[in-house]
Amino acid sequence: MKKNTNFNYAYFLFLSLVFLVILSLFSPALSAKTYQPEISGSFESGDKLYTDPGALEDEEETVDYYQYDKQWLKYRQKLAVGEYYYLKVQRQERIYEHSQAYDNLNLETEANYTFHLTEKLRNRFKVLLRDKDYLESDYQYKDYQLARLQYSLQYEINDFHDCEILLQKQWTEYDISPDKDYNLNRISFNWGWEVSENLDLDTKVQFDQQVNDSHSGSTDKNGRKISLKFKYKL
Repeated sequence: MKKNTNFNYAYFLFLSLVFLVILSLFSPALSAKTYQPEISGSFESGDKLYTDPGALEDEEETVDYYQYDKQWLKYRQKLAVGEYYYLKVQRQERIYEHSQAYDNLNLETEANYTFHLTEKLRNRFKVLLRDKDYLESDYQYKDYQLARLQYSLQYEINDFHDCEILLQKQWTEYDISPDKDYNLNRISFNWGWEVSENLDLDTKVQFDQQVNDSHSGSTDKNGRKISLKFKYKL
């Protein structure tokens, strides 16, 4: 039996509108009057069909099929050159024909505040809140809430080099299975290098630490990642 999501959606929409109204009332007093606030959004609906690649063309067999709806609304206010904030709310729902265990409703709120400390040094704070509900009552144990706090410091060394350090803390809590709760800590360092007009290099070093609930049977995890990306204009 599926859970009733009408209340969740109405509550989510009400909070979103309240946030937008508050921002529209106070932003003129906090920001330069020459910068007008912006509201953007999107309404998207679609589906995806999974078929068996081993079936004959004239006997194509459907493995699964799902429909989705996705809406988001974003309020952005520029305060000065290189300084702005935004609030974005998003709703996404997926309904499967066969794999009903995956039916879910995902609600997200994201806030971002970016500003310059100096001409070459920029700060960014980002907060993400997520509420994910699985609609089949037999799978409510998978429902969870997530909160993510992210801070990044970007520095432009010169016209050819820039770097960024990122710190992130994430809390994930399950409604019915609190023993699955965990925290995720992340730190990364990124170095960008414009080697020439045609070649750009980007290097990243990242460290992750997942700390599980003390009553969990899962082991804590530590991870490292090193990446090198390039872009070359032919």
